[in-house]
Amino acid sequence: IQKYTRGCLARRHCREMKAATTIQAYARGYLARQQFTHTRAAVVKLQSCVRMYQARRNYSRVKSSTVMLQAFSRGYIARKRYSQTRAAITTLQAFTRGFLARKLFAKIRSVVIIQALVRGYQARKHYSGIKASTIVLQAYTRGYLAQKRYIRDRTRVVTSQAAVRGFLARRRFTRAKAAVLTIQKYTRGCLARRYYHKMKAATTIQAYARGYLARQQFT
Repeated sequence: IQKYTRGCLARRHCREMKAATTIQAYARGYLARQQFTHTRAAVVKLQSCVRMYQARRNYSRVKSSTVMLQAFSRGYIARKRYSQTRAAITTLQAFTRGFLARKLFAKIRSVVIIQALVRGYQARKHYSGIKASTIVLQAYTRGYLAQKRYIRDRTRVVTSQAAVRGFLARRRFTRAKAAVLTIQKYTRGCLARRYYHKMKAATTIQAYARGYLARQQFT
């Protein structure tokens, strides 16, 4: 009985451990997919923010260049029309103003180029700071999540092991108690039957002895 009982318990324990391993594998796969989804969403959001910032910066540059070009074009057209109406009088003024306009344009263009370089450097520096902060935050978050998952999984495994061990101990105690009661019952029955046979034999001997004494007394 003990050999059969231990075999059943061992097979059941193996099935339970296999089921627990399968559940843990599915749970870890689900957590890994959730973590990958959140990480990918964060990266996509960060990329969209950076691209939007670059697009706005490019649009501002193109707009400022276009406005400047339009302004100079309109000025050139106005000067040309004005020179056409007063070409004989304002020829010298037109050349002078053209020279000053070209010089001013060169200065403004130099200022715009310097501003663009400074803004690009500041934008790259700001992006590097955001990237470093994001990497540090992701590292701390992943460490915290990993530690939390480890504590939760360990607590679940310890609780499951305690429940299984308690169940097996209670079942072993119940079966052992039933076996002891069966043995005690069988032993008491044997003793009672043996005592009954002894008493029956003694009664028979006493009956024969009394009959013999009665016959002797009668004779």
